Amino acid sequence: MRTISVLGSINIDLVLSVERIPAVGETVGDGEFARHFGGKGANQAVAAAALGASVRFFGCVGRDENGVASRENLRARGVDVRGLKSVESATGVALILVDAQGRNSIALAPGANAQFRVEGTHDIAVMQLETRFERPRAKTLILNPAPARKVSLRGVDFVIPNEIEAEQLTGCKDPRKAVVALERMGAGRAIVTLGARGVWSGGDPGESGLRPAFRARALDTTGAGDCFVGAFAAALAAGLPDPVLFAQAAAALKVGRRGAQSVPERAEVERMLRKYA
Repeated sequence: MRTISVLGSINIDLVLSVERIPAVGETVGDGEFARHFGGKGANQAVAAAALGASVRFFGCVGRDENGVASRENLRARGVDVRGLKSVESATGVALILVDAQGRNSIALAPGANAQFRVEGTHDIAVMQLETRFERPRAKTLILNPAPARKVSLRGVDFVIPNEIEAEQLTGCKDPRKAVVALERMGAGRAIVTLGARGVWSGGDPGESGLRPAFRARALDTTGAGDCFVGAFAAALAAGLPDPVLFAQAAAALKVGRRGAQSVPERAEVERMLRKYA
């Protein structure tokens, strides 16, 4: 099995579950508060490790209580944290509102994440855009361009945005056209996640097109995209024949659980795949 290196962000998520996300200037009461471990990079690393992959994490946390706890959380979840540095800045924080339909709104304070710099040589590298983007030395590069900003996709083997990010990067509202545009921008293969509608996959003719989602009751979509990316990387590392399908099953299981890192294990995903095969 190949080794996955996740290079990117690690945060503490402060989550408020409310009936609906308020408009500007509006107050919504009767919320429920929870604190979770998060950060797109850390979420993806945890997902890949839970699904049986060998995972290394490279990033930055502060020398504060949140940083110590975040490091220990990754270690306890089976992630190699020797590449996680402690710096003087505070550990990153995300403020997240989740409504009754599981939809979310997120604001970030990057903190220590802003000090991360890419280094080393990697087999499968997974990156996001919550940290500075520099192309690593890697045999395979998976980029989750979130939050969306224009970067060069030359040398990116797989780019996996959601439909909003895909539109922001390409100007194409139609995910089919966005996939084509992303691949013309240099990505080897583009995969646009569409939430409950599934994914629109580029690549070879036998793999491209709309891939419908598994049926799922969404409690919290926070981290669903990260679970998809981590699961895709894990399936790629294991040499599975259809990494997209494997990732879709993992993400469907994740949305039924609260917290960005409440991810399924490989046996659960395999049961779902057998159920719907």
